[in-house]
Amino acid sequence: MCLISAKTWGHCSDARVLCLHGIQDNCGTFDKLIPLLRRGFYYVCVDTPGHGRSSHYPPGFRITLECYVLAVKRVVDHLKWDRFKCIGHSMGGMIASLFTSLYPEHVVSLVMIDCAGPVPVHAQDTVKWLRMVCDGLLTIERKMKSGSPPSYTREQAIDVLMTKRPSKLTRSSANVLVERSLVDLPDGRHAFSMDQRLKVHYTQTLTPIQYMAIVNSIRCPVLHLRATDNPLQKDPGIKLSRKIYKSNPNVRMVKVNGNHDVHLNHPERIADLINTFLLSERSKI
Repeated sequence: MCLISAKTWGHCSDARVLCLHGIQDNCGTFDKLIPLLRRGFYYVCVDTPGHGRSSHYPPGFRITLECYVLAVKRVVDHLKWDRFKCIGHSMGGMIASLFTSLYPEHVVSLVMIDCAGPVPVHAQDTVKWLRMVCDGLLTIERKMKSGSPPSYTREQAIDVLMTKRPSKLTRSSANVLVERSLVDLPDGRHAFSMDQRLKVHYTQTLTPIQYMAIVNSIRCPVLHLRATDNPLQKDPGIKLSRKIYKSNPNVRMVKVNGNHDVHLNHPERIADLINTFLLSERSKI
């Protein structure tokens, strides 16, 4: 069983909001956004397993969205939450979306911040896709056994996030993520704490028809924020995913200026949209 770490804002008696971060990030990704959101809500932001200060899953298997949905359900059951709202960025939005589909009785409303996927797998591509993820996992496992992870000073770790991340971060944003991304090494340097298996595709093998059935099972209002400066949004598979979400009348899509990490680099650009959405659904909790 994994130990789950979290950060909270507000008072536990307030209306509940569960916040889920993106792949290879941590709950610090909401540090700049939540102070701009309305008071009167209790924001619980978790480090999903393999991220931040939470423990890793046991070795030997590929981590998928289903794994994370089960982790969320365990967190919700532990907190004894019945009804709550969700905010998810990127993979966190995908986790929240699948959770909302499977457990619609729990989620009052959902905010998805630039979720480019997951991408459906066409039936004719199933074997090729499964071979790719199996080989990917085996490659990562071999690398994990072959030596120690790279070590960095804190400033070097910040530079790594700023230069190697596909979505560009400001130094201030990178500094926020680094706070929960590093583990201390005996020599005074640091290593990134994330589970290396997160570099393998985490989506399930779902055809467009299966994926549409899942998305159309979402009954609550959804605010789907799409960043204008994210090249992945132009990918044919991502366009198909977006089309599937649009088929659900409960989903409202809004474009926002910024890149994939707009919530962290420029939270003021989306805070009002989220505040209006949260307040419009507040009475339903």
